[in-house]
Amino acid sequence: MLEKLTLKNKKVIMVLLMIVVVYLAYVFSFEKAISAIALNRQLKAAQQLGQEPDAAFPQLERKHAFYQSVLKGYRVRQEDRENHLWQSVSAMAIAKNVEINFSPNITTAEKDTSEIARGIVIQKFIFKGKYFDMVKLLDTLEKSQGIGRISGAKLMKKKANGNEEKTDKLTLELQLVGIEN
Repeated sequence: MLEKLTLKNKKVIMVLLMIVVVYLAYVFSFEKAISAIALNRQLKAAQQLGQEPDAAFPQLERKHAFYQSVLKGYRVRQEDRENHLWQSVSAMAIAKNVEINFSPNITTAEKDTSEIARGIVIQKFIFKGKYFDMVKLLDTLEKSQGIGRISGAKLMKKKANGNEEKTDKLTLELQLVGIEN
């Protein structure tokens, strides 16, 4: 059939086939790429308009960073927690010339079941020493990492069996709270 066509008709058919091929290529390939480019431009324009942050967002970021730093101070290692805590606190007490008392009856307060589920650890200690040594110990404990935070402190002067001995030693009952990692 192609043999019967003239050279002019063959060129016309060839041009029509080329137009059909270009149209099919446009429909199946180029049309989607061009629409994707147009959509990209629209989204970039919309993003630039909406790029102005909410007025409260920087404040919320600062608040979040603050709370994260506070929580970091409460972190306590879970593995061998009691020995690590006891060794750390007793070493600090000895370094500050303060006596530390360990009594199993006072190590933990009655725990709420929600505290156990959340991994909250409460540990109590009793210290005896001079006032300035106690203050130095409290300052050291507050700055220490990995032992939790001081949640309660009670400073008192105990009398021995009604006898009023002249002593400058005070008793400090201290409660540390931490969150297990």
